[in-house]
This record gives sequence, C-alpha cells and structure tokens, in this order.
Amino acid sequence: MATSTHRLKVGLVGPGRRSRFHLQRLCLRTDLLPVAVVAEVPGGEPVGASAGCREVADAGELLSDEGIDLVLVTGTDLFREDTVRRVIELGRPVAVPSPVSEAELEWVSGTRAGARLLVLSNCLADDDFQSALALVSSGRLGQPRTLSHSTWGFIGGDSIGAEEPGSGLPTSVLDRLEQLLMLAGIDPLSVSARHLAGAGRWQGIGITVRFPDGMTAGLEYHPSSPVPLATGWVIAGSDTGYRDFELFTVTDDEEVYGTPLESPAIDLDRVYDDLLLQWDDLAHNTAVLKRAGCLLRLIDAVGASLSRGSEVEVQA
Repeated sequence: MATSTHRLKVGLVGPGRRSRFHLQRLCLRTDLLPVAVVAEVPGGEPVGASAGCREVADAGELLSDEGIDLVLVTGTDLFREDTVRRVIELGRPVAVPSPVSEAELEWVSGTRAGARLLVLSNCLADDDFQSALALVSSGRLGQPRTLSHSTWGFIGGDSIGAEEPGSGLPTSVLDRLEQLLMLAGIDPLSVSARHLAGAGRWQGIGITVRFPDGMTAGLEYHPSSPVPLATGWVIAGSDTGYRDFELFTVTDDEEVYGTPLESPAIDLDRVYDDLLLQWDDLAHNTAVLKRAGCLLRLIDAVGASLSRGSEVEVQA
C-alpha cells in the first residue's frame, strides 16, 4: 500500500456492504480520511459509525458539508447517478466505481469549475494482471499479438445479465474487459460475443475482440462449467509470451523455455493509490476517463453482438 502526504477528506454514499468495505480500507490509510458516511440509503443497510467517521442522515446532509474534499459514491444503481449529478452540479469532485455511465461522463464534461469525476477501477487489484501489464509496458513482449483469458467453474447463480445492473454483464467480465483495454493500449475495432451453454438456465459468455494491426483477444466466462479452468492472462507477443507469472522465449533452435517472474502482491489499496494519482495528475485523470468511455462503448458492442448474433463494430 502506497501512501502520500495528502489528507483528503472523503464522504461516502452508497449501499451498506459496499460502503462498509471502502470505509474499512480507507480507515487503514493516512492520506484518504473517511470523515462522513450516509447511515442509510434506499435498499441498503446502516453502515454504522467506525473509527470516528460520523454518520449523516442522507446524501443531502453529506453534500452540504463543504469541508469534504471528495465524495465517494459506491453504488451501481440509479440512486448513484442521481447523487453523482447533484455533486457535479455543486461543482464538487466525485469518485465512482468502474464502469461509469454515459450520463456521468456527459455531466462532468460541461459543468462548472471544480467538478471532477474520478474512477475507482477494482480490476487493478489483480496480481496476474499487474504482472502481465508490467511486461507489456516494459516492451519485453514486443508487440502483443494475441491475448486471452478464461474463467470456468461451477459457481451457480443466474445467467449473464444478473450480476451488474445496467451493463448486463457480470462484474468479473467487466473487470477483464477493462484490463484488456489497458493491456492492448489501443481502442478495439469490433466485437463478436456468444453465449456459452451451461447447466439449466445458467449461461456463460465468450467474447472475441479485434484490434488494429491484427491484434486479437478472446475472453471466456463460464459460471456453470463442471470443469474448473482459470488461465489468467495469456499473451503471445511478437518477441516473447506470458502466462501464469512466466515469461516464455523461443530460442534460435525453436525451443520454448519459461523464466519465472516474481509474483507481485495483491494490493487491495492499489485502486486508492490510482485515485490519488488521478487527483494529482490531470493528464492521468483524463486518460482514465477516456478509457472509461472506451469501456462503455465496448460493453455496448458486446451486448449488441449477443443480441444480433453477429460481429459488431465498436463505436469510435
């Protein structure tokens, strides 16, 4: 966990379980200080006072406190959008979990000075992804050519569309799509998505994404497979390849050997480190918002492809 000399005062709004998680993590830091939390929201549970963080009756009371530097809205429903709109109209900074909505991006693009939208990308807290991203960023893989990620396993529950309101995709799939955009480094051209048959009404999803210059990516999420499979990211680059914390190289004799890489620690607070970086660095915040917009278009294209049963272009 990285910390800084910042002491941003944070107010939390959102359903009980989500707010409680963020409250617990923020209480461990010295640079992001939770000072107020909404005690109860529609459909949520009382969060409860913790570590000196005062409870307020509703979002309106929290937003009236001008001593709060940043409002963190942890929900994913329509109540979240209403709260975000109110914060932005007040010219205040607000942070939300990824994915953001189109409305949230539009509100912050043309509003009064002081309004900012920061994005919490929970997909950053993934040691396999961080290892793969470090290799891609270093150039050791050369140009990534083919990327894939598969997660199979019987976890029960409902089919695609039941986990994340508004997106129609499970949280784990949304995280993989956002990771893919960071690994690819370029906007996708098209998407082909299909349902994966499962036990009874449970279905998975397979997604193929095409990028410029021939780069392709394949994602599979199968929540009702009796055969467990979790590949993590597998990347074939123009020079070397990556899988499961190993760097694979082809010798002059066309033999492939793997070199183990040090596995980075899973840092649940990496998302907050990135939040501070967005606060400090406007260019980084702009890049994050650009990626957020691209993720929205990619999600829309996946949904359209599932509906039409054909390949769909991703809007520029």
